[in-house]
Amino acid sequence: MSEGQPIECGERMTIEQVESLYSQLESALLEHDNIDLIADRVQFCDTASLQLIVNLLKTSKEQGHTVRWVKPSSAIMNVAELLGLTKSLELTKHITQ
Repeated sequence: MSEGQPIECGERMTIEQVESLYSQLESALLEHDNIDLIADRVQFCDTASLQLIVNLLKTSKEQGHTVRWVKPSSAIMNVAELLGLTKSLELTKHITQ
């Protein structure tokens, strides 16, 4: 699989950043077929940001795009597991390099 357009998730994925993250993702999907979510620096995330990603994954798949996690942080993995979203967020398929 080819390398995707990188989107840096930053240190916080919270409701305060959802609008900005949404805009970045929307723009990237208009110009690229593949998106890589660079998530190794995320120290805190909430349900709003993860809900956005679940919807992004669903929509992108329907439109023939690919969205991949790259090095999701332990904060993302732990919150996703607590919420039962690991499978919906496709965190079992992430890139570790």
